[in-house]
Amino acid sequence: MNRKIFEVRGEDVNQVINLFKGVCTDEGALPLHEVHQKTLEAIATHIFKATVDLDTLDGNFSASANSIADEDLQHEITQMAAVFPFLEPEGVKQRAAALSRLAKIWGATDLNVRSAASFAKGHKALILLDTFRTNHSELGSGLAGQTWGLLKGTLKLDGNKETLARYESYRELPANTLGRTLVAYYDDNEFPLPGSVGAPFSNTLTTHDRHHVLSGYDTTPLGEICVFAYDSQISRSNFGGAIVGAVAQFQVGYVFDPSVRTWKHQFDPEIVYRAMERGHACKVNYLDEYVDLDSLMEHPIEEVREHFGIPPEGALVRGPDDPWCGKMGPVDQRQSPDIVGKGLIKFN
Repeated sequence: MNRKIFEVRGEDVNQVINLFKGVCTDEGALPLHEVHQKTLEAIATHIFKATVDLDTLDGNFSASANSIADEDLQHEITQMAAVFPFLEPEGVKQRAAALSRLAKIWGATDLNVRSAASFAKGHKALILLDTFRTNHSELGSGLAGQTWGLLKGTLKLDGNKETLARYESYRELPANTLGRTLVAYYDDNEFPLPGSVGAPFSNTLTTHDRHHVLSGYDTTPLGEICVFAYDSQISRSNFGGAIVGAVAQFQVGYVFDPSVRTWKHQFDPEIVYRAMERGHACKVNYLDEYVDLDSLMEHPIEEVREHFGIPPEGALVRGPDDPWCGKMGPVDQRQSPDIVGKGLIKFN
């Protein structure tokens, strides 16, 4: 999908970054936090191919908002800005209110803005609805299919002998193939192979797991954010809600998905917006268009990535020496001072 925000150049870059700064600072009412400064710099570098002097921008909406007339670009700007309130735990509601004011200037009423504003007040219903839009493209099935799959796994009614046998056969493939790399992903994370009985996540997140491997992102919290950021630029689906939820869960310790551990300080703007840049460069929309990945399992993974136009630079897993669980180790064994024992239920 062609995203207009990647076409912004020249003076328009300053105008868009100024709007972003306005959301981050509530039009100057809040100081520009370090994480927001790094985020705006990363966006300038990877989305706009530019360098911006943030000190010269006042963060006031009026003039900059009036300079952006394209409605599609307006929506993309507010969608990208929806994550800013959730990068730092103080001032969440103020920044969300600023986002809503910007959208109101343009008459933009998309679900991203409304769900982010509601989420900042501690209400999850709208943002969960927003997130469901990504289910088919990111997870391979809708909400009903995912729920049923997880229930079957919990009751050990899942599993498929043919699927399991197929994945086991990938172990015999050369190490550089897509199939063997996919098996390494499950082994490094100590996940059961798809088709195993009592493996709800392996059996329901098969499509998502393949996206990890193709894009080269591990299963660390940062890697999970990057998969959503990367896939958001390939798919015709709007990933805004999923990205906001993941960032809130892994950056400020908010309990968005109770089935996933809650963390703090896992958002790295340089890597996340590099992921968006890589996704935008992809030549094949393998999320929304029918692509038979099973037929490519015997092909070298680098050939598959080259065919899809997936840039090698920027991946977190660059070769066999980089484990798919990341340096933190398998998901269930991770220990870190950034793991939150009791996550936030509501924002201050």
